[in-house]
Amino acid sequence: MPRPPRFFISPDQISGPRIAIAGEDVRHIATVLRMQAGGELLLCDGEGTEYTVKITRVERSGITTEITGQSKREPRSPRITFGQGLPKSDKMDLIVQKATELGAAGIVPLVTERAVVKVRDEEKRIARWQKIAREAAMQSNRPDIPKVFPIRRFDDYLRTLGPPQAETLLILPWEEGTEPIKNVFTRNPGMQNIIFLIGPEGGFSAAEAESAKIRGFHPVSLGPNILRTETAAIAVLSMIGYEYF
Repeated sequence: MPRPPRFFISPDQISGPRIAIAGEDVRHIATVLRMQAGGELLLCDGEGTEYTVKITRVERSGITTEITGQSKREPRSPRITFGQGLPKSDKMDLIVQKATELGAAGIVPLVTERAVVKVRDEEKRIARWQKIAREAAMQSNRPDIPKVFPIRRFDDYLRTLGPPQAETLLILPWEEGTEPIKNVFTRNPGMQNIIFLIGPEGGFSAAEAESAKIRGFHPVSLGPNILRTETAAIAVLSMIGYEYF
C-alpha cells in the first residue's frame, strides 16, 4: 500500500486532535493531488514528530484534518552544520538542496575575503534558500528541516563557535590541507556534532585558514583534485554519511 502524501507543518498548526493546513500546500493537496474529505496525509512538524491524519474538510482557504496516529523520528547523529562561502549565481540553491538531502542540519552562508558576490536582499535570499531546504526535506523523507542561518562574515561566524568542545569535530577542507579527511574521522568516532567550512570559488585565504586553525579546525584534504565549491560540500557530507551513518 503506497504511503500517503507527506507535508511539513509548523507546531502552531496543531490544535488538540486537529491540524489545519494553509498556504501553498492547500492548492497542491486540493488541486494537484485532487484529494477530498476522507483522504489520508502524513504531516511532519519539522522537529521529528509525524502525524497520520484524515482530511475532514477541503476549502479554498484551508484544509482541516483529524489526527489518527503519530510517531517520533529522531534526527540522525552527528548533527552537521557547515559554513559555505557565498558562491556566484544560483549555485547556493543547489548546495542547499543537496545538503538537505545528505543530512545537513544547519547551513551558514559566509562572506569571505575572496567571495565576489554582492549581498543584496538578504531576507529574500534566506527565505528562498529556506524554502528550497523545506522542499528537499519533504522530497527526501527527512523528519526535520535544516536551518539556513542569516549571512555572516567569516570571522564573525568563527567567534560565535566559542572554544572547541570534545563532542564537536571541526573540519577545514582546504587545498593546502595534507591529511586525508578519513584519518580525522577515524581518530574521532562517536561525535555528536560536526562543523565544517567550505570556501567560495577562490577558496579561503591563508589568513582565513589560519584563523580557522586557531579556533580548532583540522585542515584536511578531500583528495588530489581541486573541487568546485558546489561539489565540495556535497563531497564532505557524503563522506560524513559513509563514516558515521
